[in-house]
Amino acid sequence: MPDCAMVSIALCGDDDLHTAACSHSRAELLDGLQQATGQGPVLDAIDSGKSVTVSDLAADSRWPRFTAGAPEVRGVHCEPLAYEDVLLGVLTVYTGRSAGLPDEAWVALRVTAAHVPVLFRTALDVARMREVAAQLKEALNTRAIIDQALGIVMAQRRCTAREAFEILRQVSQDRNVKLHQLAASIVEKVSGRPPQRSRFEEPPQRISSRRP
Repeated sequence: MPDCAMVSIALCGDDDLHTAACSHSRAELLDGLQQATGQGPVLDAIDSGKSVTVSDLAADSRWPRFTAGAPEVRGVHCEPLAYEDVLLGVLTVYTGRSAGLPDEAWVALRVTAAHVPVLFRTALDVARMREVAAQLKEALNTRAIIDQALGIVMAQRRCTAREAFEILRQVSQDRNVKLHQLAASIVEKVSGRPPQRSRFEEPPQRISSRRP
């Protein structure tokens, strides 16, 4: 991109627009200005799902409040970022060039706009997988503590595992505490130390057998 161009990537939230990345802080302010004034090419690109190009902002009458707050901007191009028919945000280029962007810049812009959504969705999927894995580990740890408490109750009451679980469940309801918290207190009272949490190690990374 030319040195005078500023680039931003704004992502759509539930009820707002968030600038996730930008080449210059002014680009983030320009995104925010459009959200504050309720008008601008970025918002139009989001509403329509189509590219919006402005060759001379000063001569364009569609967004007077935005134009008044961005006197240094001459050209704007907004490219929607969509993945699997879901609009994720907008890639925007702001420039002060009266001649707009050169042809090679337009090519780079469109190629980038095509790849950003894929990268974003991939990163989001990885983050969700890690969150699910963390929740699963916590659930397994909690279950291990409950099992320890069940063993204690079975030994003390000489009852079955199902009967011991019903005892813990009833006490949990009566005291208004979570079952795993009650189980932890029972284990600590009997053993004199907090229950040990199970350790779940990450699987080893695959090592390619191919040699350079």
